[in-house]
Amino acid sequence: MNQFKIAFFGVKSWERKIIEQEIINLDATGVGIFEAELHESIDLAKKYDIISVFVYSHVNKETLDKLPDLKMVATRSTGTDHIDSKECEKRNIVVMNVPTYGSNTVAEYTIAMLLAVAKRIVPAHQSVEEGEFSPEGLTGLDVFGKTLGVVGVGKIGQNVIKIARGLGMKIIAVERSRDEKLAKKLKFKYVTLEECLVQSDFLTLHVPAVPETRHLINLKNIKLMKKGSILINTSRGKVVKTEAIIYGLANKILWGAGLDVTEDEDLLESVAMVSSTRPTKDDLQEVLTYHLLRDRDDVVFTPHNAFNTKEAIGRIIKTTVENINSYCKAN
Repeated sequence: MNQFKIAFFGVKSWERKIIEQEIINLDATGVGIFEAELHESIDLAKKYDIISVFVYSHVNKETLDKLPDLKMVATRSTGTDHIDSKECEKRNIVVMNVPTYGSNTVAEYTIAMLLAVAKRIVPAHQSVEEGEFSPEGLTGLDVFGKTLGVVGVGKIGQNVIKIARGLGMKIIAVERSRDEKLAKKLKFKYVTLEECLVQSDFLTLHVPAVPETRHLINLKNIKLMKKGSILINTSRGKVVKTEAIIYGLANKILWGAGLDVTEDEDLLESVAMVSSTRPTKDDLQEVLTYHLLRDRDDVVFTPHNAFNTKEAIGRIIKTTVENINSYCKAN
């Protein structure tokens, strides 16, 4: 078995301690743990055979060209849309993800966001912080008896359905490959996307970021949504066109929205836009629309945080280290 140099990039403060505990199990000639994202540390990354990244580190062709000795990418996420997997395959670079770490974690967060929007919890809290102590203007919605549309019935979507059923909601769902046995077991009904938009009081998205799901919710079909409905997105930002949310809110199609992701959150994450690349007109437009959403009382906006529990982070790091170990042992 060869010994490899391994580096973790984009490590947050709460991850570091868990990584330090888990890497004891790695048989490596050196392990680096860095807060900086991969694109900020290319010269450093050249020293390593295996890298671990999160969704804000883009492993594209340009990056790979600068890392000719790279052998493996272990992403600390389920999604791999930040990695050019086809280009990695051409170069015999192994890509491994964390298929399941928090289907219950993200499902719980999804329902929490729905309740926060429906019950106007955030503006109520802000009102008290500002010295008010009155329910005036803070009337919310019941969820009991309402119809929840779930787009994507994978592990997260299934857990959302289970929790929603416990809250007394009726469930309809959209899925490319239908499983009628599952529908019967979890007591939901399959519909088309268009039917789901028309019928749902609340809509939640649980699909990956792939070309087929880009702008799945857009300026055209958001007009089909029921007046006074709520949109929740804890999947990927690019699944929803940002301008569509603004349009829906402005035209009273949406009562509110709960967003844990946005189209260009990596741009926002770098606050900066203080990067080596000059922001484009489209980049600036995304930042503008982000601010338009952020400042609304009817939007609950969080920073891609649905995965972030102590238990889920532990599972992510443990699986990532196991993925790296399995590659090392096989090579």
